[in-house]
Amino acid sequence: MTSRLVTTKAVPGSPEWLKIITASKIPSILGISRFKSQFSLWHEMAGTVTPEPIGKAQQDDFDYGHAAELAAAEYWRYKNPGWKLSRAEVQYTNDELGFPNAATVDARGSRGSKRRGVEKKTARDLAEWGDDGSGEVPADYTAQVIWQQIVTGWLDPSDVVLWPQYGKPKIYTIAHDPVVAELILGRVREWNASLAAGIPPELDDSISTYATVRRLHPDIDGTEVQISAEQAFDYLADDGELKALTNRHRGRKTSVLNTMGNAKYAMCGDLKIAERRPGKGGNISLYANTKLDPASILNPETVKELSA
Repeated sequence: MTSRLVTTKAVPGSPEWLKIITASKIPSILGISRFKSQFSLWHEMAGTVTPEPIGKAQQDDFDYGHAAELAAAEYWRYKNPGWKLSRAEVQYTNDELGFPNAATVDARGSRGSKRRGVEKKTARDLAEWGDDGSGEVPADYTAQVIWQQIVTGWLDPSDVVLWPQYGKPKIYTIAHDPVVAELILGRVREWNASLAAGIPPELDDSISTYATVRRLHPDIDGTEVQISAEQAFDYLADDGELKALTNRHRGRKTSVLNTMGNAKYAMCGDLKIAERRPGKGGNISLYANTKLDPASILNPETVKELSA
């Protein structure tokens, strides 16, 4: 494959950058991003909405991340003697793919003729990063790394250094998977075809899509529009249920917090149910273990007690 180093990089968020398939866009294209939906990315790339500006808090997170990358790089060097690591990020493009593309790698590892990508990520802890205890990289980050391997042509395993605010750093290794790579390329080609045809993805229930629809129609012209009886019923019924569920959930959350006292974790036997973490303004926030199936908590005796 013909990969080459990019010397003049497109500025993230610029019209030029929006036309390029980059690693950061791959999770959204595949529909596995935790942060941006297919619908939102499609409209940004189509030019019907502009990307949200970077806020002060988000920029501060970026600044912290860049600072932490310095320590993460040193940690990787200690763990990989004999390898060299570029001091800055590098960006490549692959002319054989047939569409504008780029892969920005946090650092290029080299040893003789070998090359490998090294990504450096930050998170509050392993759980926030997405590690459910399996030691595997979350799917969205894995997809980004495989895209980097596709574009750069570096098919040796890539490393991702996670630098958590709490706990020791951890290095995850991602081997190249040619089957997955072909699936990603196929989906990207379908994505480019949908952009050319002007056919956006279907709506979904993500916060990202909701925000994009609001931005697509910012004006109020005073007219009326008819919606179906089914759509009207579903909306009003769900709205009422949501208000009732929100109040009920708040009460149960309050109960769990009260029971926990100063504890960090709420446990049910060996199962972690929730965790207290420091929040903004010195407050404490409660986070449920959303990866745990509630049904797994209930043994036959518990079911009898609840139904009694």
